[in-house]
Amino acid sequence: MIEFGGVTYYLDINALDKAICPDKNNKKKIVDIEKTTVTNEKGDVVGVETTEKTYSNGNEINGAKYDILRMCIETLIDYDDETDDTLGSDRALSKTPLSYKLAFNTLLNEGILKEKE
Repeated sequence: MIEFGGVTYYLDINALDKAICPDKNNKKKIVDIEKTTVTNEKGDVVGVETTEKTYSNGNEINGAKYDILRMCIETLIDYDDETDDTLGSDRALSKTPLSYKLAFNTLLNEGILKEKE
């Protein structure tokens, strides 16, 4: 948990999973058809065997979004400067570097960083 400006925040892993794997419930069926030619001892074609395999694709992630969110989380975790947060989180956030503000607000906006009630 992250305490900032007198407010305790936590990272919602389920929200992170939903953000980087948006099509989790939209699994596509993939059909793989393999044709094999059957020949006799003279090399003449006597038939064709067809094998069809159907399977669902795996979970796909949005790589660019994953990298951005990973960097935002690293920025929050790695920040170690002392801030005077007695006047609230807005005032404390205004004293942080731009990278921290951007990471904090991005994670908050995406619903990954949540205020503990």
